[in-house]
Amino acid sequence: MTITEMTPDARIAATAAEAGTGAPALSVRDLVLEYPDGENGTLRALDGVSLDMHSGAFAALTGPSGSGKSSLLAMAAGLVAPTSGTVHVAGTELTALPRAERTRLRGERIGMIFQQPNLIPSLTAREQLELAVHLDRTATRADRTAARARALELLERVDLAAHADKRPHQLSGGQRQRVNIVRALMGSPALLLVDEPTSALDQERSAAVVELLGQLTRQERVATLMVTHDVEFLDATDAVLTMVDGRLSRPSA
Repeated sequence: MTITEMTPDARIAATAAEAGTGAPALSVRDLVLEYPDGENGTLRALDGVSLDMHSGAFAALTGPSGSGKSSLLAMAAGLVAPTSGTVHVAGTELTALPRAERTRLRGERIGMIFQQPNLIPSLTAREQLELAVHLDRTATRADRTAARARALELLERVDLAAHADKRPHQLSGGQRQRVNIVRALMGSPALLLVDEPTSALDQERSAAVVELLGQLTRQERVATLMVTHDVEFLDATDAVLTMVDGRLSRPSA
């Protein structure tokens, strides 16, 4: 059986087996999300979704608008609580944690990349990556030194070492998105959640960003789930998952 002939869970598990990985970085079981819809009805945004993703796996999540992609991403991040079902990240059940603990776990184990880089105009590329440690009142001088070294290492990986001291307005759109990507990797997360990273880029830069995400996924041993409408770049991923009416559907071979 080839990977494209398997169910979504099996295809990602196969990728993990090839990489020799262990427990899932993301494990979703029987996830249901319902919203009130009118006086007596409900809208089911997610309908029994189950998914495992292991370290080093890069999966694309596709599907029409309103199919549940963003809802799945939000619950994987612990931003939205499901109506029923469970979400585990790096072995910890998000759905069982109080809000403060979910926030802490999200900061430590989950990296998030949004459509727009949302970089702070006054900060350099390096400072964008170091910001979290500088905002941490418990951080020591050694922590700040380590953060600077990590920031420079990541910028080097994405060919931005020479631009480390440039501010956002001095960078191209593709360069800003690369800063956005490595900023999400600063804390060495177990899970990377990516929302339409190519929406503001042209085709050439979009292809480069998706390829870069694949490379960093393998190098950092992070599980990456990317929501995208750009189906022409899916060859760079290990698996393609399709959402239809709130359910994960196996794409046609």
